[in-house]
Amino acid sequence: MHPLKLTIMNEDTLLFLKDLANNNNREWFAENRSRYDCARQDVMELTEHLIEKIGEFDEEVKYLDAKDCLFRIYRDIRFREDKSPYKRHFGTYIAKNGGHRSKYSGYYIHIEPEGSMLAGGIWCPDSAGIKKLRDIIDTEHETLREILNEKKFAKFFGNNLVKTADALKTVPRGYPKDHPAAEWLKLKNILVECPIKDSMVNSEKFEDFIVEGCRVLYRFNHWCNEVFFEN
Repeated sequence: MHPLKLTIMNEDTLLFLKDLANNNNREWFAENRSRYDCARQDVMELTEHLIEKIGEFDEEVKYLDAKDCLFRIYRDIRFREDKSPYKRHFGTYIAKNGGHRSKYSGYYIHIEPEGSMLAGGIWCPDSAGIKKLRDIIDTEHETLREILNEKKFAKFFGNNLVKTADALKTVPRGYPKDHPAAEWLKLKNILVECPIKDSMVNSEKFEDFIVEGCRVLYRFNHWCNEVFFEN
């Protein structure tokens, strides 16, 4: 296989998303369909490159198809108050066993004006999965803290898990309130993320930045999958 040429994101990809956020309706989208197609292809090519490069250190993703990793831009609005038909971002999830349909911890790239990021972890498990996450944090928090505190990891993702809006306000029943990982026990996900500025997204350094971030993320993902799915 010949190495792929470095991907540089088209500046219009972020501009299209910005315009879409301000004109989130089917009529505008239809009139700007060609811009969407170009932007989607831009993210698709980035995903293809990332699969190849991440596959050099994570063989479990090296044979994924980019089409299976890229999320649809159409929103499911059946049970939502916000009836906007389109997402305001592109998302691609490079993870074993199905790309964006995978439950495994993988590499999530989110492209959005003033909101882009690289993330990984176990996201939105069911109630039994949440209980398992908490049991893992209860017994494995020292290993997790060691991973988060590693110098390169902390540089990209900080040394803490992301506190999402659904986190509990108090430590759940069954765990001591003075637990050394009390704040993590309140969480319903094990998630880390690295914010990315628009200037980086449109930079020639973007692809290399993402690849390096994914390389750093690899150990965390491997640990998440091992303790959550294999034990």
